[in-house]
Amino acid sequence: MDQKQLINLANNYKDQKEFITNEETAKMSLVVPFIRLLGYDPNLPREVRLEYKAEFTQGDGKRLRDSMDFALFDKSGFKPLMIIETKPLGTNLKSNSPQLARYIAQLPDLHFGILTDGCNYLFYGDLESPNIMDSDPFFTFSLDDSKIDWTTVASFLTKFSRDAFNAETLLTDAENSRYRQAMVDKLVNVLRAPAEDEEFMKWLTAGIYTGLRTAKVMTRMAEIARSAIEPALLHVMGDEFIDQLKNRIHAAQKAKADIIEPAKEAKEIDDNNTDDDADDVKIKKSSIITTEDELQAFEIIKGIIEDSDYDVEKILYKDTVNYFNVSYDKPTRWFIRVFADSKRKNIVTLVELEKAQELGEGFDVEKAPKVFGVSRIFIEDIEDITKLNDLVLESLKTLCGN
Repeated sequence: MDQKQLINLANNYKDQKEFITNEETAKMSLVVPFIRLLGYDPNLPREVRLEYKAEFTQGDGKRLRDSMDFALFDKSGFKPLMIIETKPLGTNLKSNSPQLARYIAQLPDLHFGILTDGCNYLFYGDLESPNIMDSDPFFTFSLDDSKIDWTTVASFLTKFSRDAFNAETLLTDAENSRYRQAMVDKLVNVLRAPAEDEEFMKWLTAGIYTGLRTAKVMTRMAEIARSAIEPALLHVMGDEFIDQLKNRIHAAQKAKADIIEPAKEAKEIDDNNTDDDADDVKIKKSSIITTEDELQAFEIIKGIIEDSDYDVEKILYKDTVNYFNVSYDKPTRWFIRVFADSKRKNIVTLVELEKAQELGEGFDVEKAPKVFGVSRIFIEDIEDITKLNDLVLESLKTLCGN
């Protein structure tokens, strides 16, 4: 897993969240794609089982069967590695942690569970006592966190992937993550308000102030400590640290740009669409690289326009994260979108479905996802565009209104 895959998932969440109105929708639109990112196939029961049943004993001794939303299994298909419990978007997840704890308590080989609403992910373990879930998660992240370091999150999640999962090393990594976060929180609290941590002030002033430590004196020491923090940190921050910080800031800014730009492009598409049916936006490329296939498509389309009444000199192209735009007169006035690197190559037009089916006879033609266009035509090869002359011209005609 890399950060671009998580950014794509975050893009999908931001685009679809207003339509995610119940638990089932959260599962299908967000949790299932997340499971796929971990390398598990939800369509294979050997790897993922829905509504997996486990028995638990109540206080009165009665044994009941309880179900988990998702259970992820090892390569044998018999040992559960991790469970995932989903709640509706916006749920207070921590208040539902006892349900997850009950699952972990009933399965001796199970040490990890995730509680999520599709946006927020809380990772729990039994780090303190086997099969007794810890009260606090050892790792959390949110798809809605604008300040998140996606590289760090992706690196951590990779350890939970199907290929890398190792319960023993994961327990250590989980403990380290929890200890690290606790240390970060403690340092942040101390540096923000040193006077509130008596033990820290004792340690800091030991060997520096040798007089009687009255309340007045310690208040004075606290003010001095507060003023000493900044120069101390600057002294520690050598050139290497500053360079690392710059790199992290640059990576964070790039990740933010990767999220904002597709959203901006999607809005531009919506502005050109009147279709009321919506489909998920699926990011097909992780970075903008103009391929030979895309350039070939552009030349073919130019050749088609050259034999028409339209000015071929006004034919432009603009590559984006999701698709390759062919436009007329202005980059935003697209009339053909080329998806050359999809599993099934296709082009999207502005032509209504019925007309597109007529002009694209012999091709697989369907309604396009709303954010991409009006009609979508699947092709085997880029050269197939040469067989769609009338459709290309009709789309340009639709754009120009004549």
